[in-house]
Amino acid sequence: MSQVTQEDDSKYDAYIIVFSVTDRASFDVAAFLLRYLQVEVGTDRPIILVANKVDLVRQRRVTGAEAKELAVTYDSKYTETSAALNDHVDDLLVGTLSQIRLRLCPPSATLLPPPPSPKTKCRTPSPLSLFSRFVKYATRKSNSCDNLLLQ
Repeated sequence: MSQVTQEDDSKYDAYIIVFSVTDRASFDVAAFLLRYLQVEVGTDRPIILVANKVDLVRQRRVTGAEAKELAVTYDSKYTETSAALNDHVDDLLVGTLSQIRLRLCPPSATLLPPPPSPKTKCRTPSPLSLFSRFVKYATRKSNSCDNLLLQ
């Protein structure tokens, strides 16, 4: 496992951390990596926590609730897959790309000031107001860790 530094963070568009639901140790490593990326590196990139081997229900050692709680704690998304059955693997890819677009290319509507009301006179917004809107968008926390397609 190579370590990511703050300098290296700009090289990556997203992080996908995969653990096995049948192996508690892999979940512990995933928790360590989530904390490391959020706290130590301070990444602003999307992080997706992926529970794999969900087809092995009887051997499951990590519950979905535990994994969701971890994802919410570190402001990341959560999904479950089964690579053996190719279950939700395509959703993971599409969701990851959506998260990259949302974080790195915010919708232009969030960066633009609201249209002037008819009673106010038109004026060009100051660069400071545009900057504060951008910072507000960039620091907004995600409300849900379940849906990869939404922020």
